[in-house]
Amino acid sequence: MEQAAPKQRSPWVYVALGCGGFALLSCLGVFLVFAFIGKKVNDLGEGLTNPTVRTENARKMLGQLPEGYLSAVSFSMLGLVDIAVLTNGEGLSDGGVEVGDRIFTYYRMMSNSENERTKAFFRSGEGDLGTLRNSGVTIEKEDIVKRGNLTVDGRRLYYVAYRGLFGVGNQQGAESGLNVALLFDCPGEQLHAGVWAMKDPSPQTPPAELDLTGTVADEAVLATFVKPMNPCGR
Repeated sequence: MEQAAPKQRSPWVYVALGCGGFALLSCLGVFLVFAFIGKKVNDLGEGLTNPTVRTENARKMLGQLPEGYLSAVSFSMLGLVDIAVLTNGEGLSDGGVEVGDRIFTYYRMMSNSENERTKAFFRSGEGDLGTLRNSGVTIEKEDIVKRGNLTVDGRRLYYVAYRGLFGVGNQQGAESGLNVALLFDCPGEQLHAGVWAMKDPSPQTPPAELDLTGTVADEAVLATFVKPMNPCGR
């Protein structure tokens, strides 16, 4: 009797999970708009399904991947947007990646009128949070747990730790998450940002009382995580 072929995990699972730290509709909007443009359709498919291409793409964007992380999704769209989704899960026989307990989503956005206001929010806390939503990051003031900046190997990074969802947008079953939105302080007008997400270790604990030790919002852990990455190319 012929055995059934192993079930192939849809690569869109990883896209949706990566969008958990972002506005889901913003992510899907970018994908759907560009998914029908010429040769880039094939490039998009390779960046979703081919583990070798996924890893190569992610390294081009980030320099190196953090230890223990695999690229679940990575592709570039006409030089306008770069997206990479990394997770600390295991590789699967079908070429996919088992989603781990932490997910990092990186994106580079072309120069636009919102980028400077988005950067200002990370650097100083000033600006309308609506500009962040337009760039794909959803943060509510009441959800902010901590903010600060780090310098790792001479590279400056700003971060905002906040509570949100860990998982697929607002869909049923999504869990409370502790997320860290990152701004890589690169020269130029492009936006290099990311969200490192995990499940909230204590959803009922008030933000001021939350123990961040060992979490994505622990500065020592965060510094170790970003150390291999150099999206600024310097």
